[in-house]
Amino acid sequence: MPRTRSRSFRNLLLIALVLLALVLVWKARNFTRRYTAAEARKASLPIPVGASRAKVSELETTVGAAGQVLQYTTVTLTSRIAAKIDKVLVNVGDTIHFGEPLVENERGPFEISQESARAQVESARVAKQKAAAELKSMEALKAKKMATELEVNDARVTLASKQAALQEANVKLNKAQLDLEATRLTSPVNGIVLARFVNSNERVEVNQVLLQVGDLDKIYLLAQVQDESVGRIHEGQPADVFFSAYPTTTFRGAIERVDPRIDPKTRAFTAYVTIQNPDLHLKPGLTGFMRVRIEKTALAVPTVAVINPFGQNASVFAIDSNRRAVLTPVRVGLEAGGLIEIVSGLKEGAVVATAGTVDLVNNDRVRVENLQ
Repeated sequence: MPRTRSRSFRNLLLIALVLLALVLVWKARNFTRRYTAAEARKASLPIPVGASRAKVSELETTVGAAGQVLQYTTVTLTSRIAAKIDKVLVNVGDTIHFGEPLVENERGPFEISQESARAQVESARVAKQKAAAELKSMEALKAKKMATELEVNDARVTLASKQAALQEANVKLNKAQLDLEATRLTSPVNGIVLARFVNSNERVEVNQVLLQVGDLDKIYLLAQVQDESVGRIHEGQPADVFFSAYPTTTFRGAIERVDPRIDPKTRAFTAYVTIQNPDLHLKPGLTGFMRVRIEKTALAVPTVAVINPFGQNASVFAIDSNRRAVLTPVRVGLEAGGLIEIVSGLKEGAVVATAGTVDLVNNDRVRVENLQ
């Protein structure tokens, strides 16, 4: 009988040891395995999460946008005279340089007008000189009491009339010279012919539009920046611009302005990027790509830590000293390289959950794993 009791006691002890071992194995397994939030809550265990500290980091990203070249300014050229066109020397698309002749009118009638005006000036000059001499003579005679004051005044009036006639003749000569110069229309810019409205042998009137030319000394790239990136660019930022037509060349430009209006179809804003174009290689319509590099030193956390980063209620689960996940509103800024700037809401060194946050709720108990 005692032997039977001893055997039973040993069996019970063995069973108890086995059960204890199983419990220890279960607890060890529970400690190391990653549970979902639901499983952890059911087992009354802290929810395992990955975490990272908020650190001051170097953020670097780029904003890229494609667009087309546009002339910097458009100049409309009109006729200063009524004349018959002799030759139109350019066509649409031609590259032109400052001072290059574009349109030539018949010069003959204007050369005749200029010569006639010169003759009138010479005649008026001689008449003025004669009137001045007569006034001087009349004043001398009056001093000898051989002429009256009335005769002297008449001489003065005559001289004033001749002086006015000379001035009028000079005005006509100046106009005739300008009209003759206007028979040749030259380019006011280095650029390209955008439109041509006249042909050879046509007659044009004063202020009639002849040509439109584009200034290409510098050009615009109209870069179409998507709405999620437009807040990162601003006036004065340098930009690198690339054109498939010149694959080995990087053009340096700068953002001159950003159109505040958005295209409702493409959801893009137009950034006007100016590029110097001394060789006039870049023409309107050419497609290019702009790249703006943005660098910033700021407090940041991994982007995955932020809930709703691009909405109006961005937040993170900050882990407090009691190992509780506290839902904390934050204001975010630049996102780059897997990090996102924290403008406000966190201090440097704060621990935030980066993994296992899908089913977290405010004030959950957590177990931090893989703290970065």
